[in-house]
Amino acid sequence: MKNVILGLALAALPALAQAETVSSERIEAFVAVMAENGCRMSPHRADVIMPEAGFDDKAETKAITERLIVEERARIMDGQLVVFGGACGGRLDYSGRERFFAALADNNCAMTTQEAPALLGRVGVEMAEVRLLMEKMLRMSEVRLSEDEKAVYLEQSLCDTFKGLSGDMAASAPTPKAAPRNAEQLRSDFLAYMATVGCSMSRGDSHRLLPAAGFNAKEMRPVIARMVADGEAAMDIETDSLKINKELCAQ
Repeated sequence: MKNVILGLALAALPALAQAETVSSERIEAFVAVMAENGCRMSPHRADVIMPEAGFDDKAETKAITERLIVEERARIMDGQLVVFGGACGGRLDYSGRERFFAALADNNCAMTTQEAPALLGRVGVEMAEVRLLMEKMLRMSEVRLSEDEKAVYLEQSLCDTFKGLSGDMAASAPTPKAAPRNAEQLRSDFLAYMATVGCSMSRGDSHRLLPAAGFNAKEMRPVIARMVADGEAAMDIETDSLKINKELCAQ
């Protein structure tokens, strides 16, 4: 047994030695190529991209990859090499699957239905997206459900891979988009704004002021047309201005 272990150690020495001798310039050049390709790359894509970028020595690319992983600047996730920092700093866009895996990994590899909204919301995953992903993840044995289906458990190797990443996921979580305002909400917000500018605005000023106040001309056009039709507002032809009914604007 001792001889087998010694043999394995000796076999690993050439790769480790090469990893140590790869220059920092070559490593950062490699990272720059990764950055140009979204900071992640499958083995198949690497076979196409890397030789064209000047990394045609597979022993060298393997050594660079191992060095980045040892330095915690890269991980293998979902079968792809994912690089962090350097030219890739802040550029990595995690998938919904990866965010889901990281949330579970840093919650002892499990999550209950009660915990799900808070844990997944923190890393930027919507419950609707999870429902779409769940069937495939179950089929691929990436996760399993408890008998009462009130808890989900992450496969151990995925748990090991994604452990410690939920903080990064949370920091890069997409900002939720505000729900679009309906016509009544737009009318109410528009009236409140018009009260701050004297209940009157010229067409010329509207092109400048309304977008800055958060109003889109396309969405406001039918709202203003309805207000004019209902007698809540009127167009002054002489001054080319929209005037809001004084009593309504003062409310």
